[in-house]
Amino acid sequence: MNDIELIPLGKLRLSEANVRKNDSNLFIEELAANIEAKGLLQNLIVVPAKKRGMFDVTAGGRRLRALNFLLGAGKLSRDHPVACRVLDIDAAEQSELSLIENVIRLDMTPTDEIRAYKHFVNEGSDLDAIAKRFGRTRRFIEGRLRLADLADPIFAALEEGKITLDVAKAYATTPNHERQMLVWHELSSSWQGNNADSIRRMVTHSAVRSSSPMAKLAGEADYLAAGGKIERDLFTEDGGETWIDAEIAQRIAGEKLQAFATTVAETTGYAWVRPILETRVTYGATEDLHQVHLEPAALTEDEQAEAAKLLETIEALEAESEALDGEDEQAAAEFQARWDAATSAYDALHDKPPVIPEDLKANLGCFVILGADGQPAIAPGLYSDKPLERRKARGAEAGESAGGAGEGGNAAPPAKPLSQKLVEELAVQRRDILAINLASNPAIALDYMIFAIADSRALYSAQALGTTLRAPSPSLYLANYPESPAHTLMADMRETLDLSWTEHRQTVDRFSAFSALADEAKASWLAWCMAKTLEASMGIDRKAGQSGPEPIDLHDHLAALMGINVASHWRPTAANYFDRVSKQTLLDHVSEVGGPTMAASFMGSKKGDLSASCEKLFAGETIVAPEVKEAALAWVPEAMRFRVLAASEPDEEAPVEHEPESDAGDLEPADEQDVESGETVDA
Repeated sequence: MNDIELIPLGKLRLSEANVRKNDSNLFIEELAANIEAKGLLQNLIVVPAKKRGMFDVTAGGRRLRALNFLLGAGKLSRDHPVACRVLDIDAAEQSELSLIENVIRLDMTPTDEIRAYKHFVNEGSDLDAIAKRFGRTRRFIEGRLRLADLADPIFAALEEGKITLDVAKAYATTPNHERQMLVWHELSSSWQGNNADSIRRMVTHSAVRSSSPMAKLAGEADYLAAGGKIERDLFTEDGGETWIDAEIAQRIAGEKLQAFATTVAETTGYAWVRPILETRVTYGATEDLHQVHLEPAALTEDEQAEAAKLLETIEALEAESEALDGEDEQAAAEFQARWDAATSAYDALHDKPPVIPEDLKANLGCFVILGADGQPAIAPGLYSDKPLERRKARGAEAGESAGGAGEGGNAAPPAKPLSQKLVEELAVQRRDILAINLASNPAIALDYMIFAIADSRALYSAQALGTTLRAPSPSLYLANYPESPAHTLMADMRETLDLSWTEHRQTVDRFSAFSALADEAKASWLAWCMAKTLEASMGIDRKAGQSGPEPIDLHDHLAALMGINVASHWRPTAANYFDRVSKQTLLDHVSEVGGPTMAASFMGSKKGDLSASCEKLFAGETIVAPEVKEAALAWVPEAMRFRVLAASEPDEEAPVEHEPESDAGDLEPADEQDVESGETVDA
C-alpha cells in the first residue's frame, strides 16, 4: 500500500517511531498560521495503527501538531480531511523514514528566504499578508527586506556563508551602501569582522539616535527641513530611528542651545554663560576653572511671613492626609493639587539666585547643558576663572574679619565633609543591610538576577544595575563564524521573547515592567541569557601542543540531562569537516560505519573525491546496506560528541571549603583554593 488518501484529522495520531522529540513544539503556532493561510503543502506519511480505523503519523509530526493546534482553536474540525501517503512498513523502517525526513534535508538559506519575501513584495503583496502567510511578524519581514538591500559584496558573503545572519543584520543597520562598504573594507579581514556589535558601532558611530537629548532639542521637523535623513533600525530591541546626518543635528541643537545661553546671560548677570552640547558638564570644560559655592539671597520680611503661612498650610495638609479616603479618587486628586501648589510655592520662595560678591562678578559664570528630555537647562554649579590661591586668601581674610566683628570672634566654622574612608565603610555596611534582606526574599532576588543578566544597557549612577552579575557572550576569535542550523535557530528565537519591558528608559521602570512579566516569560529570558553565555568546549582532550577549547564536564552532564542527539542538529559536510582532515582520517571514519572492507574500496581515491564521497555517505545519499546507512546518519566526529561521564564517588578525605577571610572594607574576594586540583585559582 503506497497511496494518497484523505484521512479525517481525528483518526491521526503521532507514531512512537517518530524520532523528533526535543524541539517538536517549537514555532508550532507559526506553522499553524502558515497551514491556515496556504493549506497543507506536504503530505503526511502514515501507517495503519493497531487500533482499527486509526493511523500512526511516521513523518510529519510537527505538521500534525500544527493541525491539532488549529483543531483546538476551533479553526478545523475532527472530520477535516488530511492528505496522507499510506505505507505498510514495520517499526524499524518507520524509524528510519522519520530519521531521513528530519536529518537529510536542507533548510532554506536566509538569502533564499530574503529573495522569496522580496518576490512577493514586488508582486504587490501587503507586508501584513506576507507575515500571516508565513507565520512571521511584520517587523521580521521588514528586517528580511532590509537585508535584501545590502551592498552586493556583503549580500554575497551572506549567501556563501562567509558571514552570519547576525553580522549581516549589523551591516543592515543602515541602508547606506557607502557606509556599509566603508566598514566592510575596514573589518572584513580582521578578527572583528565576525563581531556584530563592533560592526554596528562602526556603522552608526557618527549617527544620532532619535531618542537622544540632542535629537530631541534639534527637533525632527527642523532636522528634516535642513536636509537630514532618518533610517529605522529593524534589528535592535527598541527598533528606534537613527539620524544619519549627525552634523546637521549637532548644528541645529547647538544653535538652539546658544540662543538659550544668551537669554540666561541677559537675565542672570553672569559674566559668561557657556553652552555644552552634553547632558553634563565635562571635565575638560572645567579643567581650568574653580567652582564657587555661594549662599542664596536671604528672604525679605514679606517673604519670610509668606513662607511661614505656606508652612502652616503644608502642616495642615499633612494632618488632613491622615483622614483622607483613599478610595475617593476625586477627593484624592483635589488634595494632591492643593499639596503641590503649597509645596511648589514654598520651594519657589527659597529658590533664589545666589548673592554674588562684587569682586567675583567680572569672572563668575555657569554652563548650560542638555536635559534628559532634550530641553536646555542651567547646569548646577558656578565657576570662576580666577586663580584658586587668590580666592582662598580672600576667603581667609574675610573669615578673619568676620571673626573679629563677631562676639568674641567665635564664629562657628563650616562643617567638615566626611572622610573618604568613612564614606566607603558606611557604603559597605549599607550594602550589607540590603544584601541580608535580599537574601531573605528569593522571589525579588530571582527577578533581580534575571533582569541584571538580561538588561543590556550599561549605565552609571542612579541608572546603574548595582550588581557585579553579568551574562556577556564569550569571545570567539575566529575569522569567520561557523554557520549552523542551531546558530540560526538561536538568532530567530531571540525575536520570540517578550521585549515589552525593554522599551522603558529608566532602569527602575524597566525592572518594574520585567517583574510584572509572567513566570514563563521570565524563564524564557533566563534560558536565552544562559544559553548565550556558553563557552566553547570539545568532546575530546586536546593533544600536547595543540591549542583550542578543552572538555568541560558540566557541558557533557547537561547534554545528558537534556538527551541531546548531535546528529539531529549537525551533519558533517566537505566544507565544515571532511575537506579539513587528512585522507587517513576519512578512511578511519568510513571504517567506523562501514567496516574495513568499505574503507579499502576508497583507498585509491583522491583526497577531494574521497571527501565528496564521505559527504554523501554520511548524509545518507549513498546506496548502502540499511545498517551502514543508519550508522552513517547517526555518526558525528568524536570532538562533536558529548561524553558519557562516569558517576563520581564522594571523597571522604576531601578537605572542606571555607569562606575566604577578608577585611571589612575589602569588596573583592580572596583567592580560593581549588580542592580537586590543589592549584590556586583567581576567583
